[in-house]
Amino acid sequence: MKIAYFTDTYAPEVNGVTNTLTKLSGYLENKGIRHTFFAPAYNDGDPDMPVRRFKTGTRKSVAVLTPLTRPHEEMSLKKVHRFPGIKVSISPNSCLAFPKTKQIFTLCDRFAPDLVHVTTEFGIGHKGMKYAVSRKLPLIMSSHTDYCKYLSYYGLSPLEPFAEMYLKRFFKPAHRVLAPSKYTMEHLRQKGYDNLGVWSRGIDAVRFSTGHRSNQIRNDLGIGDRFAFLYVGRISPEKGLHLLLRAIGSINKAYPGKAVFIFTGDGPYADTIRQSGYDNVIMTGFKHGSELSAIYASCDCFAFPSGTETFGNTCLEAMASGLAIAGINGGGVTDYLVHGENALLCSDGDVDGFVSNLTELMNNQLLRRELSAKGRQTALAKDWNRVFDNLLSEYETVIRENVPAERFFARVS
Repeated sequence: MKIAYFTDTYAPEVNGVTNTLTKLSGYLENKGIRHTFFAPAYNDGDPDMPVRRFKTGTRKSVAVLTPLTRPHEEMSLKKVHRFPGIKVSISPNSCLAFPKTKQIFTLCDRFAPDLVHVTTEFGIGHKGMKYAVSRKLPLIMSSHTDYCKYLSYYGLSPLEPFAEMYLKRFFKPAHRVLAPSKYTMEHLRQKGYDNLGVWSRGIDAVRFSTGHRSNQIRNDLGIGDRFAFLYVGRISPEKGLHLLLRAIGSINKAYPGKAVFIFTGDGPYADTIRQSGYDNVIMTGFKHGSELSAIYASCDCFAFPSGTETFGNTCLEAMASGLAIAGINGGGVTDYLVHGENALLCSDGDVDGFVSNLTELMNNQLLRRELSAKGRQTALAKDWNRVFDNLLSEYETVIRENVPAERFFARVS
């Protein structure tokens, strides 16, 4: 099996999709499945910047940095094709690329994929969809972001009908549309999408665990003996961070000097938080690897006010790290967060409810420990290999159902 992936987000950009695709590449390497990615260049438009590659030879893939080959070199040596793009003001760490159709088709024909998987609805994803349709190839498309819900947070609600129309038309050729959660899949079904399935998410329960807790990190961040609330993710309006800012004001008034609020990540709402005037807010920027693991495990509670998640990877990372969660009872997180069982949840936009849950977790150590233990159990059940095994089964099913018999048997013989 050979798979071509088309994505508008890939390393070194930091988000849940990038993390998932990087993990997936390592899994496919271990399985001996050839694959290639078509993705943006992030180094000021340089398409030959170093990218993550995976070497086989051991049971566990090892990520190393290797420079890309030139376009005229042998396709099979190249794991990621990069294309210069443009920066997006509302997401300064992202890059949208619009490669030429002829260039994409030439590279894809040389690779000769058995299946195309499109993970983005825009420039590169559109080229991948067009290629699969033109070559009558099995096509899987995955929906990772609820863009229509995001529009209202940027004052663009009037565009929602047009966005819905574009997206429905874009996904129509897919033989399977995969959502990251059952919640998101049902949301798409209600909009009239069909051929739906779930491509869930997993967790590395070694990388994210209670064992990474560090007093040194707490001292370096300036937490000290205060109770540390943590938010990790994109710092932008659609994440409901106005709710968390209002909660900070309420908690500071009721419990002066008792709590500190850590924001790990970056985005267009970061300046609003910096200008809030709270002296117990700490902005770390993006963090990676062992430092991110230590920040998770060294805090005391995960405060996640977003009701727009299609899955919510950072909640899973927090649970694996032993943090009790105060979150929103809406979106993809409801696939695995249950109020009173492994988290405390409130309605989206309910400031009083969110403040109450944060305060309860800060003051009730016994409850915090119970939710932490059950949350860790939930995370441990989300194994990446099981997630990717299920995805591979989807690939095989779609290929079997959409490749003519003579081509299918020629491929597997």
